[in-house]
Amino acid sequence: MFNANVSRFTFLMALLVAPRMTALAHVSRPLEPTTSLWRPVRIRFPKPVSQQGYVSFMMHTDRTWKDGAQAGLFNQTLVKLPGLASCKLTGGSESINLIFAWDKAHYNRGFLVNLTHLPGPQTCFIQFTWNSGTGRCDGYFNGVPMNLPGTAYRPWTILGHARTVVIGRGPIRVSDVQAHDHYVPPELISGLVPKRFAGHDKALFGYFAPPKPISIAGRRGVLLYSSSLAHSADVKKWILEGPAEMSFSHGAMQLQTRPRGSYSGPGHFVLWCPRTFPNRIVADWQFKPVSKKGLAIIFFAAHAVNGWHMFDPRLPPRNGAFSQYTHGAIASYHFSYFANLPLFQAGRPSSNLRKNNHFYLTAVGPIAVAPGARGFQKLRIIKDGKHIQLLVNGRVALDWTDNNPARFGKAYTSGKIGLRQMAGTIGQYRDFRVWALKAK
Repeated sequence: MFNANVSRFTFLMALLVAPRMTALAHVSRPLEPTTSLWRPVRIRFPKPVSQQGYVSFMMHTDRTWKDGAQAGLFNQTLVKLPGLASCKLTGGSESINLIFAWDKAHYNRGFLVNLTHLPGPQTCFIQFTWNSGTGRCDGYFNGVPMNLPGTAYRPWTILGHARTVVIGRGPIRVSDVQAHDHYVPPELISGLVPKRFAGHDKALFGYFAPPKPISIAGRRGVLLYSSSLAHSADVKKWILEGPAEMSFSHGAMQLQTRPRGSYSGPGHFVLWCPRTFPNRIVADWQFKPVSKKGLAIIFFAAHAVNGWHMFDPRLPPRNGAFSQYTHGAIASYHFSYFANLPLFQAGRPSSNLRKNNHFYLTAVGPIAVAPGARGFQKLRIIKDGKHIQLLVNGRVALDWTDNNPARFGKAYTSGKIGLRQMAGTIGQYRDFRVWALKAK
């Protein structure tokens, strides 16, 4: 134990005090402006980076970048390791995205972080580190993990290598780039983060103290719908879109793709409750993830945009493909409350609230149901008009008020509720109930 601690200390001190060590490249000078852009800068280091590595840099935003109706398209490569990987910042109406992407041969081992906004003008400290032999690929924003601690892929082999780091050009300025050929474990990351940045902007990734639940004392009205989901008869009138396989045992319904589905292929599905619910509701259900990876979301306030019935045969057919719900002929809100996607968002730390059919990312919060959660989790949606909350086991995971029509459009009112799973996900459900909520 003593030798291991000494080794870690020595490694950390080497990174902190010896920036010109054999495998480290560093540039600290600010980049010079060329009109509104920045000149690309190429940094060469003596040892190639491949199977393991670490890259960090300062990112200087020129303003606050937001998603929503008024957002323009944006795409800037911040840092590139030619022949190996790159970090990009992209944006548009749907979300602001920080992406660490490998070359095509390894595209599914990086990650994508969706943000509602990126504050500015300000400076933040970005870190990426990986070890393909152990399946690790980690990212940090001001020392805050951008994926859940312990997240790992299956080990893989990196075919390429890089000897240089290229800083891209665009309105986001990059400086103080460092790179070396070793994976940095989580316990050493904080020692590399400048103290003035440590822990800033945690809320961007869902790390914050939960607010109080909306008070429903004396306001919960009549029970509008109830189903134990324990037997096939309990969902006889529910409408299935997509190839789901249902089974029932021990008082719960299990959903999975029929017969099998990969996370990237067809096989996603939505199971709709037949009732239409009003603007103010309290909806409860219990969920247990059987698979450690996958995606489970709930649609609510779903309605056809042209005023027709949701299942009018004149509407375009739906078979579970996501774009039919996010950009199609129906509109809704949806919470993604279980999200551990092995292709591009493994270990996602946040629950997300999106507003369809523009797919606006409106709010994030701590992940409601974490990978490996045991037993049934008690979930609740409170929709108090424009004020919306998602709760898990009594704790608020997301809180948002839809009161900015210029950015996100008019608030949605009544509509249907649907349970959605991505192909490859296996989940169990029970005790679905919806009450009316009286106005204050």
